[in-house]
Parts: sequence; structure tokens; C-alpha cells
Amino acid sequence: MSLARRDVPRATFVLPVYNAQNFIASTLHRVHDWLRERPEPWELIVVDDASSDGTPSLIEAFAAGHPGDAIRCVRFAANRGKGFATRTGLGLARGPFVLFTDCDLAYPLENAERVMNELAAGADAVIACRVLPSSTYLISPSFFSYLYTRHLMGRAFNLICRVLTVPRLLDTQAGLKGFRASVIQPLLGALVMDGFSFDVELLRALQDRGARIVEMPVTYRYDTEPSTVRFIIDSLEMARDLAHVRIRSFLGRYRAPALTAPPPGRLVVHADDFGLAPGINQAIQEGFQAGSITSASILLGGPHAAPAVAWAAAHPEFDYGVHLNLTQGRPILPADRVPSLVDREGRFLELRRFLARFVTGRIRTHQVREEWRAQIETVRRAGVTVSHLDSHQHVHLLPRLFRKTALRIARHERVPLRVMDGPVRRRVLAPDFRGLMLALATRVCARPAGLDGASAHGFGTSLMRRPTVGNVQRLLSRARPGQTYEMVVHPGVPDRALADSGDGYVRGRELERRLIASEEFRAVVRNAGFELVPLGRAPLPAASPAGDRLHAG
Repeated sequence: MSLARRDVPRATFVLPVYNAQNFIASTLHRVHDWLRERPEPWELIVVDDASSDGTPSLIEAFAAGHPGDAIRCVRFAANRGKGFATRTGLGLARGPFVLFTDCDLAYPLENAERVMNELAAGADAVIACRVLPSSTYLISPSFFSYLYTRHLMGRAFNLICRVLTVPRLLDTQAGLKGFRASVIQPLLGALVMDGFSFDVELLRALQDRGARIVEMPVTYRYDTEPSTVRFIIDSLEMARDLAHVRIRSFLGRYRAPALTAPPPGRLVVHADDFGLAPGINQAIQEGFQAGSITSASILLGGPHAAPAVAWAAAHPEFDYGVHLNLTQGRPILPADRVPSLVDREGRFLELRRFLARFVTGRIRTHQVREEWRAQIETVRRAGVTVSHLDSHQHVHLLPRLFRKTALRIARHERVPLRVMDGPVRRRVLAPDFRGLMLALATRVCARPAGLDGASAHGFGTSLMRRPTVGNVQRLLSRARPGQTYEMVVHPGVPDRALADSGDGYVRGRELERRLIASEEFRAVVRNAGFELVPLGRAPLPAASPAGDRLHAG
């Protein structure tokens, strides 16, 4: 049985799907039957691009009917485009060869065998070409107008493609392509086109890397004629994308890395504020168990911290730090021992009042040091292993607090301390001012203490404004290969306790929770060349001459 889950696949069949309820059941069964007849082992990956019709239930029923077969079904939370869906499937492929085709099987399955033969003969990429003399069309007489409308327009578009973007290739948009996984997977993170321009960008990237691309004749079945208006609009949008691809190629975005490739990057998905509210505790616990969160820091000072600490103590398999607190709830120590940190009611000052008191010299650093050590001891005494330190609202990055207090505590506790120097959104019209300020604080107070030896780099403030897959993709594209990064997130299920806490970040927490739980997020991380790791497994930075330990993130 060539689809047995226990077998290591020789090849992967990727099927991107969107709103295909009228034919997807037939397609899946035909593909399944064809794969089972292959002499070599295969796997099937179906990527549903958030279909809004009956497609998801049909895919689920198909997968449930073949429990022992190597079938993986991925469903997006939102429609991302054919390009994004196809990249996701290509990135998941385990076989040395991988191909994808349109879900209506406009390219009959016997064409796939020809693709495999060309790959086995040494091609890096094989693309169907409908205009080669030996290609054939299966077409109803009612669609003969195709020869004078869409076909001619398609040829004109491909001519523009050859001139501007992909010279020598005759048919960029054919919906059947195959690749060597070792060639296609390393460049997936460099691709940004999510729609139908994906094919052109992919082929240009392959050309920039010197891949051997073979065009082969195919049999093509033409059953439906799309709207000419829609086709014209799509063509205009793709013409715009061609210019974008050409510019990215000119800038070297698709070029191969150095001959000695760096190891895979590591990404820590770190959740702050564990203990602030029940909905936040729930989101972090679920994220740990689902694998979407790999590290979290515990925030003391409120009534919901105790359940978070108890859960952490009961789940030592996960990675925890202490979210050192000066601006939320109440201190661990009696108020009369830390009077510079609290108001008349014995509560911590909110951030603006704290900063006003700090810049006027009325915050006593020895009181901060005693309170933070008490917070760390409280977590440890509950049976939780503390692997790192960071702080609520990043107050430890205030230069005087960093040098005189936070760094000394981290050195004494022998744990790394968060520093934010990862990728930052720098767009002129919508820059991430908070991220830029934290990066500046890192440069001012952390680098003199030995940050240059750090191997983890923190980022994520722009996610609080734009918790989107596209934002994550752009940020990771700025990351340096082979490094460790910590993406700071604030997931949560908004509830009354969160509203009553005074914390101003509410709605975005649910959006962040959905983001990191999505298949799209995992695809972006995987295709960017990162593996998810806990912060406790991130390599520690080199110590400074004074012995200070830091980590960025």
C-alpha cells in the first residue's frame, strides 16, 4: 500500500483547495486511488484555504474514512490565497519529491507520472506547459471562444512574464508543477506573493538560484470559462506583482545563501502576563498544551497569579520565567517595606505615574531589588523552576534599573535576562515606535554589559497593533539566519477580570491567541526556516567580563 502512514514517502502530493464542494469529493477519491496504485510510497497533503462552503466537511469525511493512510489535512482560519496555501503544503512535504496541482484536476493525473519521471531524471523543477506542440487540450465545443479570448490574453501575459520576470519559460501559470524538496523548501521563506502571482515569483526564485527547470507537454482539460472581467482584473493585479518580483530579484531577495548554510533558526513563542486574569491563564495553558506557546513568564501581584503558579508547578515539562512587576496589582512585600513603589492604598503605581516618579529620582532601587527577589522566591518556593527573567511593560530596560538592579539579580540567580533587540517594524508611515524605543534602550543599557554575545533576540511589540500573519512574516524575513529569536506575545480570552485589572490591552489578546494557534502561523515559521523551542533550550549568551548573563528577548 503506497499510502501507508508507516512508510517514509518517496513523494508528496499537495492539493490546495478553496470552495470546491461541487467536485472535491470526487477529486480526493481519484487522487487517493491513483496514489495507492503507485509502486513507491506517497503522502497526500490537502490544504483548505478557509473554504466557506461545504468543502471542509467533505475533506474531514474523506480523511476519517482513511485513518491508516498518509493523509494530512490543513485548514486555515482565514482565506490567504492559493500561493500561501501551496507554500504551506510544500513546506510540510516529507518526501524528496513534491508536486501540486489544481483541485479540479484540470491536468489529468497521468501527467503527474510524467512529472515524477522528469524529476527522477535530474530536474530540480518540472512545470506543465500547455503551449508545447505535443500538449493536448480536452475542450467542449461550447468553450471554443476560449481560443480567441482567454487563451490569447494568457499568451500575452506570459510574453510579459518572459520579458520582465522569467525569461525562457513559456507557461508560468500552469497549475501542475513538481520539485525536488531539497531545492524548493529552502526558498519558501523568501516568497511573499500569496495570490496567483505565486507561480511567477517561485519560478523567478528558482532561476535566481540556478535551478534546472524543465517544461513538459501535458494533457489539459478545459471545462469552465471564468469571467472575462475577473480575468482582466487578475491580469492587471499580476502585472503589478511582476514588477514587485523583478525588484525583489534585483535586490537579491531570492539568491541562494552561502555555500555553508547556517543551522535552522530557533523561535521562542513567549507569552507574557501569566497570572493577570483567568482568560489569560486559560489561553497560555491551552497554548502550552497545543505547542503554540513554548515559554511564559508568571506575573505576580493579583488574585489570579496563584492559579497560574499552581498550574506551572503541576506542569514542569513547560518553560517558565518571572515577569518582574512594578506596575500592576500589589507587591509581594508589605507596602511599608517598599513605600517608593506604591500609592496610598499599597498598590503599585500605573506605568505613567511610575515613570514620573522614576525620572524625578523618587524610586528607590534597593526597594525594587528586594521586591523583585521576593517575587522570584515566591515562584520558586511554589515548586516552579525559573529559567529566565523579564518584566511587565519592560520597565527593567530603564537604564538605571537595568544596571543597578535587574542585571545584578539575573547574575545572582544565574538566569538570563530579557533584552529586546529583534526585528522591528520600521515603515515610514506606520513605524513601531515602542519597538524602536526598546531597541534603543537595549543599545544604551545592555550592549555595554555584554549583549554582543547573546544568541536570542526579542521582538513582538508591533503584534499588539497588528497581530497578523503578514506582520509575523515581515518580521521574520528581517531575522538573521541561524539565530534564536523570542517573539513576545500576549494571548488571552478577554473577561471581566481583565477589564477590572486596569490593563489597557484587551481586544488584541484574543487576536494574538488566534494568530499563534493558526496553521498559517506555523506555516510562516516553518517556511522562514525556524523551529519552535522553549526559552530554556535557547543557547545562553556569552558572559561579559563581569559575569553578567543576558538574553535578548
